[in-house]
Amino acid sequence: MSSKTQILIFLLSLFTFSSIIDPSLGSTGGIAIYWGQNNGDGSLTETCDSNKYEIVLLAFLVQFGGGREVKWNFAGHCGDWNPCTQLEPEIKHCQAKGVKVLLSLGGAPSDPPKYGLSSAQDAKNVAKYLNDNFLSGQYGPLGSVTLDGIDFDIEVTDLYWDDLARELDIFRQSRYFYLSAAPQCPTEPYIYYLQKAIQTGLFDYIFIQFYNNGQCEYSTSAGTSLLLQSWDKWASLVKSNNSIFLGLPANVTAAGTGYIAPETVISDVLPHIKQTPNYGGVMLWDRYRDKEADFSGKILPYVSKSNVLLQTVTAVWEGLFEGVSAALHSIKASQ
Repeated sequence: MSSKTQILIFLLSLFTFSSIIDPSLGSTGGIAIYWGQNNGDGSLTETCDSNKYEIVLLAFLVQFGGGREVKWNFAGHCGDWNPCTQLEPEIKHCQAKGVKVLLSLGGAPSDPPKYGLSSAQDAKNVAKYLNDNFLSGQYGPLGSVTLDGIDFDIEVTDLYWDDLARELDIFRQSRYFYLSAAPQCPTEPYIYYLQKAIQTGLFDYIFIQFYNNGQCEYSTSAGTSLLLQSWDKWASLVKSNNSIFLGLPANVTAAGTGYIAPETVISDVLPHIKQTPNYGGVMLWDRYRDKEADFSGKILPYVSKSNVLLQTVTAVWEGLFEGVSAALHSIKASQ
């Protein structure tokens, strides 16, 4: 076999390996936090400077769609329904630190509902509003910001959210931003409200709420069994490119049911769910409660996946490049 043939084989193996193995694998695992529903959250700057969070979700855009006037509510951080431009430097500070900042749509339902989509055209209109006001860098309700994405925390109706995801996906063809969904944990008889949207496969992150749902959350009687069964079901349902997060209340008062002590999360939950190929980390509700309990600080050292795979991939890559270098040297010497 000639030296030229050998180098071609090596280059082919390099290409094949790179198409199968993603060198970023093994570094997965961060914490996402909802911010904005209590003045006790502290500022966004303080939140991001804690160095605990990979993603901060601004909660919430509470009114939109169906011809409604668009309104947001950040619980007194900057005036509930007034332009909140004072957040612009704080958002940019977080982004400069590598923290992704997303705007969350929806939240807890009201009677009558304040948000919802009436048609596919309505979804298109809302997508354009979100892109123009929060994702494009143009001046909008939060100042001249380019947020890192949009979160669907939808708890009313299942109509047209898939259309909204597709319309937003069109806008991110020119500048990529993230889409996330925060469904509740039951998967049967259907995924509440967001099934059709999640089935599009367009969501980068899925923050599954394992609380306030007795059939799939932790309890003193069932322990972690129902939660882990539900997690495994979710892992089999979603697309492999969707990172799934374990959504938990940050302290015992953050939700009605489903609180798990950090020690139990560390010993009984994380070792199981971190084996899931598309495990993404832990989502917490919310910053105010987390600030009180330091749930994130207690679990943070255990959230990331082991870097053994990353080290293995790096070593193989180095071996391949050394092989290519040796083959090139051999060809040069034979000439």
